[in-house]
Amino acid sequence: MSYGGRQRNAFFLRSSRRRRSDDDGLTLVELMVTMGVASVLMVAIGVVFLGTIRGVTTINVKTAATADARITMEAMTRSLRVAVRPVGVDAAIVSATMNQVSFYSLLNRTGTPAATAPNPTLVRYWHDGSCVNQSSTPATTGADGSLTWNPAGTRTICLARTVTAPVFTYYLTSATTTEMTIGSGLSLNDRNLVRSVGISLSMKSAASPTVSPVPLVDRVTLTNLIADDSNSAESG
Repeated sequence: MSYGGRQRNAFFLRSSRRRRSDDDGLTLVELMVTMGVASVLMVAIGVVFLGTIRGVTTINVKTAATADARITMEAMTRSLRVAVRPVGVDAAIVSATMNQVSFYSLLNRTGTPAATAPNPTLVRYWHDGSCVNQSSTPATTGADGSLTWNPAGTRTICLARTVTAPVFTYYLTSATTTEMTIGSGLSLNDRNLVRSVGISLSMKSAASPTVSPVPLVDRVTLTNLIADDSNSAESG
């Protein structure tokens, strides 16, 4: 055999040995190290994924709660702002406690400006443990022109689902920061003196107890009652 032929045989022999060596695969130690690294990476990816999911859930819950709080506050302030004392009724505010308020309001349900004031609607805001509710009872005009409010005509809607009840505070004027003492509820005399109402909402979903509540606070001046005070003072 020539010298060149022997070199080619030696080369093919070395290549064959190298391929057999490469085909031997991983050792047990190498396999265990690879599995350990892969496990650490999987755990890290899982933690990041779960954190992202929780973050997105929290944002969605808070966004929905903020929207509910604004809608509820808008409904309450709009109704309270036009609270009125109907003729022949003892007070504009029927009942007032820390977590519920009931009053007469000049609500315009037509959606268009009215030439004359609508009949007062009996409005109540209250909490049933899972929802902030608005109850509305329209007035019925009798043959003699008197107004009555039949409970059979009451319509109740859930404004917002929350496990936290609204908190109402009552003031003698729109400027004072001194709250009236509520106790178990304002007396008739105190209800006649209310000229401003504070509202504190805290929206917390029962389905997401770990998400912190969304607070919203506002205060409403009872402009119709203040106008009545001015008219009474002028006529007096």
